[in-house]
Amino acid sequence: MEELTRFLSINNCPSGELSSVYVAKVLDKKSLLVEAAHGYQSDGFIQVGKVFDVEMERPSGRAILENQLLFDPVDASYFEKYPADPGKVTYQWSSKVSIPINDNYFMQISRYHPLEENDELYYQNLQSVLQIYFSKIGKVSHEAGDLYGKELTQRQQDIYELMKKGLTNEEIAIQIGFSSSLVKQETMLVFSKLGVSGRKGLTDVS
Repeated sequence: MEELTRFLSINNCPSGELSSVYVAKVLDKKSLLVEAAHGYQSDGFIQVGKVFDVEMERPSGRAILENQLLFDPVDASYFEKYPADPGKVTYQWSSKVSIPINDNYFMQISRYHPLEENDELYYQNLQSVLQIYFSKIGKVSHEAGDLYGKELTQRQQDIYELMKKGLTNEEIAIQIGFSSSLVKQETMLVFSKLGVSGRKGLTDVS
């Protein structure tokens, strides 16, 4: 997730300027837990691990509670619309995009470049891609929670044997002819079935 926020921070703005991007977990639609962020000052309001309330007075709260993509120019009227922000934000952003991803995750992008004509379509497409990406995360996490003690599939057994030899996910992917992202997902399931937290735990498995 850190790589995702970093990539979007560097690449999403058409002007080539850096954006500020964070992804937060939505906790019962009452609060947000920041899980990844890029482009913010280390002492700012947005920090990894910070929890703050979901409020209709902020774009994040409105987007989540109304489940809609929001585009806000940050101009003279911005702080009239969202009175909770003054004093908390010191950045001179020109625009802000609030993206509800699903029931569990939310993203906000703040840019130093104004919104342009085709930006709405761009961010609608980005939202769709994020929904696919995060649905896969949720699926793997759900599966991983209930698999302890279950038998490895043949592919998982092959991956397990290669992990024990010290091969990286990329090296395993080349060996078995699958993508490294698939190997990464399978390794999560292997760890869950074996009841270990990572590769170091494999040495204790007979």
